[in-house]
Amino acid sequence: MLLALSLIILLGFSFSEIAFRVKLPRIVGMLLAGVVLGPFVLNLIAPQVLEISLDLRQIALVIILLRAGLS
Repeated sequence: MLLALSLIILLGFSFSEIAFRVKLPRIVGMLLAGVVLGPFVLNLIAPQVLEISLDLRQIALVIILLRAGLS
């Protein structure tokens, strides 16, 4: 579970940097990383992480709103 969470964070920041370099908002890269890692594309997220996905979505929403508000 810790590996899956670290993979989400690492790829989220990596995709956000790529999005920034192609003149897109960083949040687009983070959202794209979530879609790619999620169960609809590569399915690299552990089932234990999906069980706590409601809490993770709320944390992600707070991060997205903060980043969008600060930019």
